[in-house]
Amino acid sequence: MSIGTRAWVLPALLAAVCAGTCGTALAQGDGGFVTKLRATATGEELSRQPGLWVCEVSFKPMRYMRVEVTDPKTGKKTRELIWYVCYKAINRPLGQKKATDIDPVNDYDPAPSKPFFVPEFTLVTDDNGVQKTYHDIVLPEAQVAILKEREQRKAGGPRYRNSVEVVGPIPEATDAETAPGQTIWGIAMFRGVDPEADHFRLFMTGFSNGYKLTKLPGSDEPLVLRRTIRQEYWRPGDGIDQNEFEFRLKGDPVWEYRPDDLKLTEGVEAIDTKPAADKDKPAEEKPAEEKNDAANN
Repeated sequence: MSIGTRAWVLPALLAAVCAGTCGTALAQGDGGFVTKLRATATGEELSRQPGLWVCEVSFKPMRYMRVEVTDPKTGKKTRELIWYVCYKAINRPLGQKKATDIDPVNDYDPAPSKPFFVPEFTLVTDDNGVQKTYHDIVLPEAQVAILKEREQRKAGGPRYRNSVEVVGPIPEATDAETAPGQTIWGIAMFRGVDPEADHFRLFMTGFSNGYKLTKLPGSDEPLVLRRTIRQEYWRPGDGIDQNEFEFRLKGDPVWEYRPDDLKLTEGVEAIDTKPAADKDKPAEEKPAEEKNDAANN
């Protein structure tokens, strides 16, 4: 990325970031989930996009597990290290004005279809100035092994679905603390992640339909910035003796607007999204292993 582009992208992102981190650490025993990102929207966002919807998202720790997967070309099974994260999402009300009898009605155009939930996950490692990108994949064998051994040992527990199975209409917004039938349970998996990586970020889109339109500098080419979740991690381990409980959260998850093409933001430092009152407080490094007991629920 050129210096000129980087100088432009950072101010654009800073201007587009949602106010506040909106992240909350969860107590142990909350189903193994360790952090929650609240569903929030500014007045400007609601005014600009009346149909905006935003999910409240809770995450379990990023973990990994060695599982047997089949090579589709040779049919041979090999043991691979699969990184994964489980999440749950609930569509929350944002306080938009409800339609009334005096609001104008369009009787000519067909009613818009219900929006769909289509999540995408991108894991970006960043060590020694080298970035590597990994996209969420669907591995049925790995999914079955992970959920059987780690996540669904209790009868009647939620069924975590991969990023293809989980696609569907967005449930109606609800204020209910527990929302059976309206909660989306999912799992994102990553294959072939650099075992030497100690610093990485997880970008998640599809948990809101928020977007902003702008243009690339010096041209009329349009650029779409989408509402994205960013969570940063680090770990003190190494590629020889990998320990699944060595992942640490670096700060809280945040909402921000980013281009679909993450290459446009390569080299841009982490964006401070804390409220003014919290900017002088250092980011806490949260050991994921402290939530070990909760993660095994």
